[in-house]
Amino acid sequence: MLRLGFAERAVSPEAGIWLGGFSNRTEPAQGVRDDLLAQVIWLQTDSSCEHVLVVLDQVGVTREWTDRLEQRMGERWGLGSGQVLVHWTHTHCAPLYREPTPGFEHAGYPAAYWDALLEAVMETSEEARGDLEPVSLTYGSGTCELAVSRRLIVDGANQFAANPYGTADHDLPVLAAHREDGSRKLVLFSYACHPTMTNGLFVSAEFPGVARRVVASRLPDAGVKTVFLQGCAADAVVGVHNSEKERYQLPDQWEDVEAAGRYLAWKVLLVLGHRMEPIESDALASFTLSCYPGFERFPDRRELEERAAGDHPGDARWARFQLQRFPGEPEWPSRVEARLHGLRIGDAILLGQPGEVVAAYGLRLKARHPKLRLLTLAYCHAQIGYIPRRSMYDEGGYEVDAWRTWGYPSRWERGIEQLFEAAADTIVARLQTGS
Repeated sequence: MLRLGFAERAVSPEAGIWLGGFSNRTEPAQGVRDDLLAQVIWLQTDSSCEHVLVVLDQVGVTREWTDRLEQRMGERWGLGSGQVLVHWTHTHCAPLYREPTPGFEHAGYPAAYWDALLEAVMETSEEARGDLEPVSLTYGSGTCELAVSRRLIVDGANQFAANPYGTADHDLPVLAAHREDGSRKLVLFSYACHPTMTNGLFVSAEFPGVARRVVASRLPDAGVKTVFLQGCAADAVVGVHNSEKERYQLPDQWEDVEAAGRYLAWKVLLVLGHRMEPIESDALASFTLSCYPGFERFPDRRELEERAAGDHPGDARWARFQLQRFPGEPEWPSRVEARLHGLRIGDAILLGQPGEVVAAYGLRLKARHPKLRLLTLAYCHAQIGYIPRRSMYDEGGYEVDAWRTWGYPSRWERGIEQLFEAAADTIVARLQTGS
C-alpha cells in the first residue's frame, strides 16, 4: 500500500532582497505580489520504502544547499541522498541563489534567506511525514501550447526570439493521489516553459503559481493541494510576443502572467475531467546516477587579460570577473557533477535532471520510451547552468554561451548530450526492472 503525506508553507522573503533570473534588474525587490511556496511530498510503502520530493518556488538551488538539506534529512530521518529529490519551478521572481557571478555582481547573495529556507523545508517535511495516509493513484496526459521555442534560426545563426516552429515540449502529464473515500488529496502536473513573463521587482511564483491556485479552486475535493513540476524548459518561453524585450516593456505584465496561468490550469482540468486512468501498482523506487561533463578549453591568465580588454561587453565582463577571482593563474574545474535522479511512483516515472535542460532532452527521452508514463524534469538537485543540444553549438545563442554567467572557463564539451542521455536511459532501465 502506498501512503502519501503533503505539507506546504509560504517562504517569501521580505522587500529589499535581490531577485535572481535577470541581470538587468538594478534595484532590490519592492514587495511580494504572491507567495513563494515550499512543498513537500512524503511517500511510503508497507515495506518501509520512503522517498521525499521537495518542490520550491525558486529560480535555482545550489548543490551546496541541496547537500546540506540531504544531510539534515539523513540525520533526522535516516534518509539517503537517493531518497530525496529537490526540484524548483524556476520562477524568475525569487531571490538570487548563488554568489555574485558575471552579470550579477551588483546583487548580494542572501545567505540568511537560504538558511531560513532550509529550516522551513525541514519543518514542512516533518508536517508531511505526519500527514501520511493510504492513497491510490490516477494518471493522465494532455497537451498545452503555451510554450514556444525562443531560438529563431536565421541564416544558420540563433536569434533570441520566439519561434513557433521550433522545438518545444507540449506534453502535459497529470498525476493525482486519491484518499480512501475517492476524493483527491493531491494533484501534480508538469509542463516545460520558462516562468519569465515579468522582470519586475515583486516576488512571485509567476504563472505556475496562478495555475496551481486555479486548479485547486475549480476542483470539488475539499482541501485538495496542487504541485507544479517544471519540465525541460531551458529554451521555451510563453510566446505571446516576438521577443522577451518586447514583453518586458509592457505595463500590464501581471495580466499576461494571470492569463497564462489560467490557460495552463484549464488544460490540467480537462485532463483531470476526461483522461485519467487508474495506476494499479503501488511500487516506490528511486535511483540516482551522476555523469561528469567537462569543458572545451581552459584559458590562462594572459588570455583573460586580452579578453578583458576586448570589444565584446559580455566576454570582457566575464574576463574581468575571473581576473579578480584568481590573483594568479586561474584554477578551473576540469569537470562538474551532474546528478540525475529517477523516482518511480506506481508505474509513473519522474526523471529529474540538473541545471537548465533544453526541451529536446525530454522529448528524446520520451521518444525512446514511448510506452512509459514519463515526467521529464529539469531544475533538480543543483543549478549547474544550461545544458544544450549538440546541434546548438554551431548555431550559438544563450543556451550555449551562458557559460560566462556561471563563471565557467568555456562551453561544455559537445558530448554532454550523450552523457545525459546515457545516464537517463540507465536510470529508467533500473526503475523498470527494479534491479
